[in-house]
Amino acid sequence: MANNYAQLSRSMEDYLEAIYNLKIKSQVARVKDIAHAMGVKMPSVTEAIRSLATKGLVKHEPYENVELTQQGLDVARDIAHRHCAVKDFLVGVLGLNENDAEDEACGIEHAIEPDTLNRLLQFADFVRACKDDQSLRLAHFQHFMKHGSYPDNCVVNTNLEFCGRGHRHGRRPEVITTTKLSELSPGTKGRIAFVSGHGPIRKRLMEMGVTSNATFEVVRAAPFGDPIEIKIRGYHLSLRKSEAENVEVQL
Repeated sequence: MANNYAQLSRSMEDYLEAIYNLKIKSQVARVKDIAHAMGVKMPSVTEAIRSLATKGLVKHEPYENVELTQQGLDVARDIAHRHCAVKDFLVGVLGLNENDAEDEACGIEHAIEPDTLNRLLQFADFVRACKDDQSLRLAHFQHFMKHGSYPDNCVVNTNLEFCGRGHRHGRRPEVITTTKLSELSPGTKGRIAFVSGHGPIRKRLMEMGVTSNATFEVVRAAPFGDPIEIKIRGYHLSLRKSEAENVEVQL
């Protein structure tokens, strides 16, 4: 994935993000819908899809919906998470308004390095946790980064909860993000966003009731996540890890 990812232009990343968002919102990504989301003509979308297909990131047949490959889904999810994280920092820490932050995030998300993004998110969490101005000291943050804990003289609010991608629970960013069902721990609840698998696996999952918008709860997971048991539609369902990896969920 790294080689193909490195070859993606900013425009190609935007196309992947648009396809990903359409899959979450309506479960399908048609060429005309992508064109509308991107504000371009359909021939431009067709050319972009052809380029992404040669990199193994999407699949598309004439007159059919555009589908993300597993590789494409991984890349698209990462792009969407970066967008959410950067926008949340710009709004929640720097105080930009939603519209300006959206425009800025669209540019920054394509250039920021993973380590830089991680530090930015940790700083955002640190700022939110500090209960007074006396705790907002650079030395305190540097201690936090080095040791993974707050200094004794730093007054923090330990009741705040933050999700792993940098935005607070209960706040919905502009770009919706998902994770794989196979990555969840027992007790986790959410909804099915879409099934990314193809062929027999996709058909079997949908026949078992694993369809878009269905709510679920992870009941238990065997060592290494295989199998994983969930409660969905009022009954318990056991899935192999290879099956759960094809299910995108929202928490």
